[in-house]
Amino acid sequence: MDAAQEMVLQLVGTPWAFLVVGLVLAVGSVAVFLPSQALVVAIGTLLVGGDGGFLPVLVLVVAATIGMVLGDVALWHLARTVDLGSRSWFSRPKVRKARESIDARYRKAPGRIAVLGRFIPMGRLTTNLVGADSGLDLRRFLVTCLVADVVWAAYCVGIAAATGSWSRDQPFLVTTLAVVASILLGLAISAVEKAVRRRSEATAAA
Repeated sequence: MDAAQEMVLQLVGTPWAFLVVGLVLAVGSVAVFLPSQALVVAIGTLLVGGDGGFLPVLVLVVAATIGMVLGDVALWHLARTVDLGSRSWFSRPKVRKARESIDARYRKAPGRIAVLGRFIPMGRLTTNLVGADSGLDLRRFLVTCLVADVVWAAYCVGIAAATGSWSRDQPFLVTTLAVVASILLGLAISAVEKAVRRRSEATAAA
């Protein structure tokens, strides 16, 4: 365990950390099982707790954003080319239901839905698939993803910044707490959005 912790700490102090973040987030556009949020928050917490100053934290936001945008655009192209949304895992009932539930809302306000989608399970995948299905042109899709990805990356690093100053003595304990806090806040954002939407739908129906 100590050896693994030491290896992680050594990685954080090198440019490889940013490359790993970018690659994981790029692949995470499809591989939803990857702990993307945990990775960004953990590395951000360790960076803030170190002596590198503000620049490494800013680079982390940039690396996370670039990785996410590249993954989003790749998925958009793939979905447009081979109709990915109708194949195999992507057509399972849970994924199909999630896509259908946001389709109309995405078409009306793609930016807002894309941002919210970054904070819920499978939200990034489903919003990207809906973006491809909706006929949104690449330029607008790119801008939408860029805004959503910057917001998400800044959110994760913000959680890290709020706790990172405590991580000098117990870096991995504080990192674990930061990861849990980021997940709970994300679930809270999702719950609030659902409550507001249901109230709006109920009001419209009445």
